[in-house]
Amino acid sequence: MTIGRLVIVLPTTSDSKIKELDKKLGTIMHRLETIERILSDSLEHPELASTISSLRTGVLLVKEPITALERLSAARKYLHRRSVEKDELSRLIIQTLALEGPRNTSQIERAIREARGHASRRIVRSRLRRLMDEGIVQAEKDKGTAYKLME
Repeated sequence: MTIGRLVIVLPTTSDSKIKELDKKLGTIMHRLETIERILSDSLEHPELASTISSLRTGVLLVKEPITALERLSAARKYLHRRSVEKDELSRLIIQTLALEGPRNTSQIERAIREARGHASRRIVRSRLRRLMDEGIVQAEKDKGTAYKLME
């Protein structure tokens, strides 16, 4: 996969293995949070609570690249669609969402501007609408609109 001048080689690990690893890391995080909460409440061994907190931080450092791999894996199937292969802007939008996760229009526009030197907000919005119509991107409305790849 190419992003601007950066080339990303996706591993051959299957999607199911990545999801399984992500699920296991989620379970570990949940258990560490429970242990940390119990230790913090007991006040008997405060040093253990800080150790568990450090472990949670370490697991988060591993979990983030796994999450990025999941998003890249999801993006791979969209990048091979004919409508996307021929449209540089659509590819850049998909790649941005795959690498960075949910983003609003301004953030996507900035990423595209960095990759190709220019980006029109109006064109980015129209491309986002088209990608939503094709079932590639979905909008999440919370405090504004953030776009993410369909799962």
